[in-house]
Amino acid sequence: MKNFLLLFAIATMLGCAQNNTFDKALLKPEVIDHNVPLETEPYADEAILKNLAPIRARFDNYAITEDSDFINDRMTSFGKQMPKTIYEPVKDKAFLMAGWQLTSTLIVVGDDGLIVVDPGESDEASERILSDFRKETNIQLPVRAVVYTHRHPDHSFGSAGMGISQEQVDNGEVKIFAHHQFMEYLANDASVVGSILTQRTAYGGATYLGQNEKGLVHAGLGPTFAGGKISFYRPTDIVKGELETEVAGIKMILFEAYGDAEDEIDVYFPDLKHVHGSETIQGESYPNLYTLRGTKYRDLVKWYKGVDNLLEYAKKSDSYSHSHMRSWVGNEFIVERIQNYRDAIQFTHDQSIYHMNQGATREELVGLVSLPEHLKNDPWLQEFYGTVEHVVRNVYNGYLGWYSGDATELATPSFKRKAELYVSAMGGRDNVLKIANQAIDAADYGWAMEVTTHLVRANPDDKEARDLKAKAMQAWGYDQANIYYRNFALSGAKELDGTLDKSGAFDFANPVIIQQFGIGTILENLRVKIDASKAIDADFKIGFNITDRNEKYGFHVRNGIAAFYEYIPDDANLVVNIPSKVVYDFVLGKGRVKDAINNGNGTANGNIDQLDTFAGFFDFSKSDIHLSSR
Repeated sequence: MKNFLLLFAIATMLGCAQNNTFDKALLKPEVIDHNVPLETEPYADEAILKNLAPIRARFDNYAITEDSDFINDRMTSFGKQMPKTIYEPVKDKAFLMAGWQLTSTLIVVGDDGLIVVDPGESDEASERILSDFRKETNIQLPVRAVVYTHRHPDHSFGSAGMGISQEQVDNGEVKIFAHHQFMEYLANDASVVGSILTQRTAYGGATYLGQNEKGLVHAGLGPTFAGGKISFYRPTDIVKGELETEVAGIKMILFEAYGDAEDEIDVYFPDLKHVHGSETIQGESYPNLYTLRGTKYRDLVKWYKGVDNLLEYAKKSDSYSHSHMRSWVGNEFIVERIQNYRDAIQFTHDQSIYHMNQGATREELVGLVSLPEHLKNDPWLQEFYGTVEHVVRNVYNGYLGWYSGDATELATPSFKRKAELYVSAMGGRDNVLKIANQAIDAADYGWAMEVTTHLVRANPDDKEARDLKAKAMQAWGYDQANIYYRNFALSGAKELDGTLDKSGAFDFANPVIIQQFGIGTILENLRVKIDASKAIDADFKIGFNITDRNEKYGFHVRNGIAAFYEYIPDDANLVVNIPSKVVYDFVLGKGRVKDAINNGNGTANGNIDQLDTFAGFFDFSKSDIHLSSR
């Protein structure tokens, strides 16, 4: 940004925007610290690896590990730590299945059954995990309990692949443990912001690129995202604070420990002296204290206090596993790793606040906050997944919001007009293209992306500008060691040049997930699909009487909103009396409520055609979301 302002000032003062001259010295690329190779790769150092848990078996590696001109060397080097491996932190009792998917699945062997922590992201992946586990250990016991450490797509959607059915969950044969707010946060992801999260996660996870040297190399926390058919069963046992329980003769203490998600829980096995840190400790990377795919503010203070909670159990443990990558042994080593994680989080938070109180803006924080050397060089704090520079921006947002205090931001022209003004001030379209090409020649890809963005925003149909921005974005992406930086850049480049195949994304609003929500949650979250332009003058009330559950809900559509109630409004224009199946069928795309009533599966108090009036206030279409070409 400083480069841009300086260039703009020079162009304005000298009138050089019109005669195509500018200071070429400004094109010297900036060095990004987290891309500079270290003299050695400490995460692969033999002295460090001695603290990995014993290996029961090792197989092939899904990660791309061959050197390539299209991959940062550090990224392939890190991927070599990700082969499918059965770690055995507690002999014959605890097995960490790392490398089959993004998540590492913990299997604990009890007297008459297994406890599975994080079944993972798909039934196909979990089926392969269980099959390889049984072949290697010859343990054929059934699964008696599943722990969802949190709601994210790679953790809780492969239970059927572990041989579990809904009937077993319903009759108590299999217990499902989760945080007491698990379903609440899952509902937010699925039915409130599901559409945009689906696209941003697909970009950040390189879902649309495929796994190859020009696409996904690995997923930072594991070798791949093993997508496919998913399953999901509603939790049966909730964890609030701490829950002591026993399954298959194995004592467990499940406890809240804020981390990668607000609904994070960790597990301590006292008789085994083993603790599972879930994603309170996020793999073997500096943690994603803010995720570029998008999330609510992740509270860094709550996170390092969550690590403190985990640390109390770690101090009593001889072995450790977490939801991503490898398992550790040795109490001293475990405590040191976790404490360093904790200190890195507090350092990032406290130094951001310190500089904010000195008046630093969000962008200035990037150059002001850097980990101290002993943390920066910690083998498990390398910036393959999270980075300090994108986290500090979010600390600023979390405390102060987007506004820096400069009224210029309040007076800024509208989105497209500002782009047009920048293009004009820089000498017009052709001159901006010239600047961008010179920047690409100088390997200053960030500046090339910056200036071409104004061209694309001014005219999204400008193919030459789109292609040039894509070229710069792709080249920058190939240079990155951080998986999110790489994947967003390469996905964005394909969006710009028109070659992005948008299929195969993990659907946050997948019907398999939605059907596990209560009727009230499903109906209430329809509110965010209201088309205000159609409802601005409306005064419409409707009631839903769920006949098989004795539940009543309603809406009052007015002033461009759909106000939701857990009762039927007085003087409702229409009340429908329907079983819950009709609502679920509607959400799953299996049929309309009106058709169900006409077919005798419900009744209506009032004119049933009023359902069309109600539906007309909403927009249920799916948008084609663009992230880099707008």
